[in-house]
Amino acid sequence: MASSVTNVKIGVCSVTFKGTDLGYTKGGAVVTYEPDLHEVTVDRFGSTPLDKVLIGERLKVKVALAEWAIATLQALIPSASSGTTKTTLGGLVGDRMNTAAGLLVLHPVANAVGTRTEDVVLYKAIATSPVEMKFMVDDERVYEVEFEALIDESKADGAQLGLIGDSAGA
Repeated sequence: MASSVTNVKIGVCSVTFKGTDLGYTKGGAVVTYEPDLHEVTVDRFGSTPLDKVLIGERLKVKVALAEWAIATLQALIPSASSGTTKTTLGGLVGDRMNTAAGLLVLHPVANAVGTRTEDVVLYKAIATSPVEMKFMVDDERVYEVEFEALIDESKADGAQLGLIGDSAGA
């Protein structure tokens, strides 16, 4: 691939979860892909790896959300009970979070309307981090959340966590 200034990208993204726009962000969004690799070693080569075998993967998105809204809080606390004017807390031990998982889409806002070629999609995302709300005199109420992709068994092998690129039809 030839070098081109058009391949150097900057800018923020919109974040939608289960079709709900999570609003403004502050501090951007970070996408992390983590392969979990097993090192294959043999006595002949000591601790030098002979091979590495994929034994798992993690796809995560960390984003700081700047808008205070009940719908946003419900997206961030998967065990919470939903309501139009409040979110109640206190889920049952053993509740499966898979049922609360949903489509998470990061879309660069600088892209032309309808252009989805640089999106990041987690098919079955779930918020997995603590939700911390700070009430301060000199700062916005920003809450940082980390979403993690769960396996989507309806997708083909090798494509069960998400995608980066053209999200049309995701």
